Amino acid sequence: MPEDAAAIDPLMHGLRSKGLKKGSVSLVGAVAIGLAATAPAYSLTGALGHGAEESGYQLPIVFILAVIPMYFVALAYKHLTDAAPDAGTVFTWGSKAIAPHIGWMGGFALMLSSILAGVGAAGILTNAAAVWLGMDTAPVWFHLIVATVFILLTTWLVARGAEESSRATLILTILQYGGLALFAVIMLVAVFRGHEGPDAHSFSWEWFNPFAIHDFSGLLGGFLVAIFIFWGFDASLAMSEETTGTSAQAGRSGVTAILITVATYVIFSVAALAYAGIDPNSPTSLTNAANIDDVFTTLASQSIGTRGAMIAALVVGVSAFSATMSTVMPTARGLLSMATYRALPGRFGSVSEVSATPKFATWVIGLTSLAIYCTLDVISDSVVADSVYSVGISIMLYYSVVAVSSVVYFWRTAFRSWRTAMGQVILPGIGALVLIPVGIVEAYLMADPTTGSGGSILGIGTAFIIGVFGLVVGVVLMAIWNLKAPGFFRGQTLPRERS
Repeated sequence: MPEDAAAIDPLMHGLRSKGLKKGSVSLVGAVAIGLAATAPAYSLTGALGHGAEESGYQLPIVFILAVIPMYFVALAYKHLTDAAPDAGTVFTWGSKAIAPHIGWMGGFALMLSSILAGVGAAGILTNAAAVWLGMDTAPVWFHLIVATVFILLTTWLVARGAEESSRATLILTILQYGGLALFAVIMLVAVFRGHEGPDAHSFSWEWFNPFAIHDFSGLLGGFLVAIFIFWGFDASLAMSEETTGTSAQAGRSGVTAILITVATYVIFSVAALAYAGIDPNSPTSLTNAANIDDVFTTLASQSIGTRGAMIAALVVGVSAFSATMSTVMPTARGLLSMATYRALPGRFGSVSEVSATPKFATWVIGLTSLAIYCTLDVISDSVVADSVYSVGISIMLYYSVVAVSSVVYFWRTAFRSWRTAMGQVILPGIGALVLIPVGIVEAYLMADPTTGSGGSILGIGTAFIIGVFGLVVGVVLMAIWNLKAPGFFRGQTLPRERS
């Protein structure tokens, strides 16, 4: 969008300060938070194999198609951040533009997404730790110990403050992108030298042909996986009250993050497909049962050897670590915002005078993630797979709330020029029209036990129980709080507003 577009984004009124420290996060740090939250190494190792299983060699074009509605949502984020640089993001915007109940559920869906992503990251990290220790099959007690240390450590670091957290995130982001670039180059060099897997196909521009996708289920399955790995660019925007510069500059950080992310995923997926292939019967394939949950480590082991597997495990661990920090930070601030406007108990609205960070909300998120991980590690056949699939529905819910909020809030003023109409209303509206039905279809598909890990409870897929039941819990909690403190839901603390 042009530089002068920010000047015509009409501001929302009635927003409250929350005691956060302005300037504690640099603009570069904000972009790094968005990149770290998408967690390319962690996301690819947990989702690339499942995406290849769904979409085959058309995975690169599926990634590009999936990012289109996400980019439209990123435009909505950009303009809404300019109009209301509030730490509550989707909660605040949905409440102001649409209705308090919609905003509340959007905020809860954001929290649920972050918690489930943290659970998946813990699963990835336990796999990486097992590789480092040379364990072929790690026992449950090992998973629980590693996940507990991981979640408590990341939560503690986030609770220390945004300034320290953003610096650590920037360093970790540089490390994981460097690792990804190195492995992509190694795989491409091996392909050029003819050292690819025995069942891999040579690169073809047909991989970028959307009409070559074999069927709708292949497109949809790959799309759902892609939604998971692109998610997280908005993490930087929840830090807008703490980011240096103007709200317009903070808003652009999310758009920048998603553009860098899609380029990374497309390049790496092409390299991986050309090097390893997708034949499930091949021991070196992305879709082989032994590789599908941890393809990054597998690819590194094939291309470099045992030392490569250990380096890959380290890179994935770094990615999971930075991703968890980058999702806990904005989510804690979302809960802080909800409490500030009396949509949650006041205890969530406390900010540490020393670190200027919402410590109570941060620890609630961390401990909830730990409790869910411990439960899933017992009942789920694959914590990683169930987290990848189940988190998609809550992501699409709150992204849809953001897109619709942009359409509704800017409707009266956007059509003064075609640029603002496209960025504030038309493209976000298209994004919502794509994400809403896809979210409904995903919820339906997740009820099938074959989705995700293949586990089930009473014949219902574990992924469905995690994703949909989590949102049902949110509806129940909202109803309880509505009875206890109805002021917010009556529009008294955060009244509706149009541009």
